[in-house]
Amino acid sequence: MPAALSLTAPPPDLDETLRIETRFGTIEARTRDLLHFPGGMPGFEKCRRFALLALPELSPLFYLHAVDGPPASFLGIDPLLVLPNYRQNLRPEDRARLGEDADPRSLVWLALVSVDRDDAAWVNLGAPVVINPARMIGCQVVPHDAVYPLRHPLKLAQEETA
Repeated sequence: MPAALSLTAPPPDLDETLRIETRFGTIEARTRDLLHFPGGMPGFEKCRRFALLALPELSPLFYLHAVDGPPASFLGIDPLLVLPNYRQNLRPEDRARLGEDADPRSLVWLALVSVDRDDAAWVNLGAPVVINPARMIGCQVVPHDAVYPLRHPLKLAQEETA
C-alpha cells in the first residue's frame, strides 16, 4: 500500500492516520504529514490539506491529493527534470506565505502536469507549487519575473539528449 511522502518530522501530537481513497487505491497518511495550503489552490480554494505521494508507478511524478474540500488531485514533477536550468524568484508576499524563515535551498518546487485528450502531457513551468517542508506549508505561485510558459511539453531532460 503506498504511503504519503513525509517531508519533515512534525510534533508527535499530530499523529492521526487517515485512509484516503485515490484513483491509485487506498492510501494511508498521517495528519502530521499533510501539506497545508492556507489559501487553497487556484480554482480549488476550499482544498486546504493535501497528501503528497511518491508512488513508484508514477516516478518521477508526484501525486498531490486533496484530503478535504471538493475532489481534487494533481500530478507534479520537479521542474529541474524538465529544464535543468530552471530558476524562479519568489515575490516577498509568496515568501511570507511560505514562512519568512524558509531557507530557499530547502523549498520543494513542483510543476503541475496536465494531459490533454490526445494523451500529450504538458507541464506548467510558469506557476509552480512551492512547499516549505519545515512548516509543511505550500502554495501555487506566479513569480513576478516568470519567463517560463504555463504550458510546456513534458519531456524529461535526459529524453531530449538521447
